Amino acid sequence: MKTLLYNPSTLEVKFAKVIENLTKSFEEKIKPNKIVAVDKRLKEDNPKVIFKIEDKEGDNHEIVIQIIQRIDEDY
Repeated sequence: MKTLLYNPSTLEVKFAKVIENLTKSFEEKIKPNKIVAVDKRLKEDNPKVIFKIEDKEGDNHEIVIQIIQRIDEDY
């Protein structure tokens, strides 16, 4: 199926939701760091999932995952 809408595309939004649903799994793998919040920006041209993370010293960090679907090509 050809993608007709890219800003954002349905596939980009679905992918961003899947990534958010993996939060618990991610947190297990980054111990002793903790994911304290997740900010979804699903309506942006390229959806983002932003993880707010606290390290073992109590410092705050952000990890941003941006989803970009390239224009459809025939393979």
